[in-house]
Amino acid sequence: MIIQERYFLLYICLIMIQLFCCIKAYKSDKPIGKYTSFVNASIILPIVGNIIIITSENKHISYLGYLLYYIGMTFVMLSLVVFTNVYCKGVDEYSKNKHSKPYFLYVLVIIDIIQLLLGDMFHHIVSLEPTMLDGKILYSDVPKVGLTFHRIADYFILVCIVLIYFISIYKTSKLYREKYVLLLIILVASAVAQFIYIQNRKIIDHAIIFHAILGGVIFYLSIIHRPLRLLDAMLSNIISDMNDAVYVFDNTHRCVWVNEQGMNLLELKDSSLKEVKDTLFEKFKNITNKGDSWTENRVVGKKYYILEKKSIKAERGKLAGSMLIIKDDTKRHLAVEREVYDSRHDSLTGIYNMKYLYSRISNQLAYTDEEYVLLYLNIKSFKLINENFGKTYGDVVLIELANWIRNNVSDGLYGRLVSDTFGICILKKDFDEDFYIRELSDFVVILKNVELRINIHIGVYEVLNRSMDVSVMFDRAHLAISNVEEKYKTVVKYYDEKIRNEMLEEQRLVSDFPVAIKYDHIIPYLQPIVDEKGKVVGAEALARWNHSEMGFLPPYKFIPLFEKNGLITQLDMYIWEQVCKILNEWKKLNLDLFISINISPKDFYFTDVVSVIVKLIKKYDIEPRKLRIEITETAMMSNPEERIDILNKFRDAGFIVEMDDFGSGYSSLNTLKDMPVDLLKIDMKFLSKDNDERANIIIKNIINLTNDLDIVSLTEGVETKEQFEGLLAMGCELFQGYYFSKPMPVEEFSSFIEKSASL
Repeated sequence: MIIQERYFLLYICLIMIQLFCCIKAYKSDKPIGKYTSFVNASIILPIVGNIIIITSENKHISYLGYLLYYIGMTFVMLSLVVFTNVYCKGVDEYSKNKHSKPYFLYVLVIIDIIQLLLGDMFHHIVSLEPTMLDGKILYSDVPKVGLTFHRIADYFILVCIVLIYFISIYKTSKLYREKYVLLLIILVASAVAQFIYIQNRKIIDHAIIFHAILGGVIFYLSIIHRPLRLLDAMLSNIISDMNDAVYVFDNTHRCVWVNEQGMNLLELKDSSLKEVKDTLFEKFKNITNKGDSWTENRVVGKKYYILEKKSIKAERGKLAGSMLIIKDDTKRHLAVEREVYDSRHDSLTGIYNMKYLYSRISNQLAYTDEEYVLLYLNIKSFKLINENFGKTYGDVVLIELANWIRNNVSDGLYGRLVSDTFGICILKKDFDEDFYIRELSDFVVILKNVELRINIHIGVYEVLNRSMDVSVMFDRAHLAISNVEEKYKTVVKYYDEKIRNEMLEEQRLVSDFPVAIKYDHIIPYLQPIVDEKGKVVGAEALARWNHSEMGFLPPYKFIPLFEKNGLITQLDMYIWEQVCKILNEWKKLNLDLFISINISPKDFYFTDVVSVIVKLIKKYDIEPRKLRIEITETAMMSNPEERIDILNKFRDAGFIVEMDDFGSGYSSLNTLKDMPVDLLKIDMKFLSKDNDERANIIIKNIINLTNDLDIVSLTEGVETKEQFEGLLAMGCELFQGYYFSKPMPVEEFSSFIEKSASL
């Protein structure tokens, strides 16, 4: 094969390569793709020109080949200028001289192309002379002034391009320098090869090969090349800045890199990578034998870690290495533990809260056959402790009791239920009643100068039905102490069927109450009130319930219950209206008698008592003085200013106000000083002992006090003639008690009045 054929095939291959690069670059998504495509397309032109030069024996065609070669080289220079302008853009980003387009070079390129195209007209570019090559006559170029200008222009442009790359190499980071250095080397090599070709005046241009290589390198660097050093540096910086410890291993599990956090985790400094690996494996044990990629939580000492291993695959899925990331999860883990702890424990005492205690007890009962008892501990008069000594002292009381439970209930479950109540679940065999009474009877809380003995009531429920809800069990333990009257002593009470029956009975009374009101099963009883001559002057209205199934119910069966659940207000309003009906009937009969009605403390909270009673006397056309308002002394202890204002309204409306149970409260004289009352009912508990001289003195002085204050005195609970005569001698004005009559229905009361009148 002759030399022309070899180079022809070589040039064809170079054209195909440049064409491939041109198309790929043009289709690339990268912004520089079209500029790269322009370079590769431009290089094709001088290659085609050389193919014509080495294959044509026609002088005119050879001239066209040379002209295409020269114009192609100018386009190569132009494309390199455009490409370089984009490729090196941003190198001097922080410089004061901002990047600008080389318009001067563009003008020079245009002038060169124009003068080359005019060469056929002015014959100033080149002349051709025949040359023998492998027995063929070909034509070599003899330069003229136009060609000289063309070459000077191209080399001037090339020098400008080379300078740009020199500047880029100088100003750019080391990470980017390699791409500029490589292009500069190829550019210089192409320029040198081109210079040699010009000096030797060979027909075959070997510099074309360097130009093609330049095109391929430009395509590779701008389209395909990934700056691995840059990526390595960026990834290294990213990993180094991570808060997590990172260890990189090769495919033999040899540690090849570790960040600063990784060194700190192992408490190493300036250590070899082998020492890093040894320390790491010693601290975290099994790391390499758990597979290629995995995530696991580890606890090392008091620290919590998340270990995540990621494998790095190479070609064909082969393992190239791995990366181990260790995150210190202690803070988050402790925060989660604290959140779980807070959700299960009482914030004040640190023991279980009610919800979690119920859950633990329920699980305990479900998975064991042992016999258990539940204890319900209630601090007596805790509200008064808070009011008298402050909430801080009250909190200390709760904390101290919780600590006592914690120290004395080792094998049980315990927690704070609500407010001042605590719950305990222990084995029945471990419950020592005497121990609890002995220990808690001497339970004293001291804070600063305050020392107080705390009284605790304990309700006990023996677990028999394990399917019962735990809350119901504690409710039953609570029921065991709900009616304990002892206020100053620690007591233990057991829930039994009697309590359960009482509870059911109370529930039945509550549910039957609306029916009793509707069908008048609850009726007013009247207990006579007499003067010093024994004459009936009025009565006190008392509620009695004639239950359809349970029979006649005394007041203690339902009055305390209704006072506790709030039904007392409905009961009182019903009795008030019944009394108004009675007074209306007496008015028709011209009976000049009064009836006292009781006002419960809760009536003040749930109704406007003045408005209700005033409406009733208007409805039944009753004189206010006939319907006397009776209020207990204890009712005045809560919000006394408001109570006094209400009583003044009653008096202003014409009612007579009576104070009941005087002497049973804690501030009777102080209350009496400001109380707007017309009548004082004296509590007969002072006369509980016969011939009690001290009691007689107290009663006498109370009666004298009422006389001095111009208040009528009435003694209730008079049971004997001696009591009556004694009280009469002391100056008491009105009397009430079994000595005169028990409470009776309205019909019997009318008969009693007639008999009394006849006597």
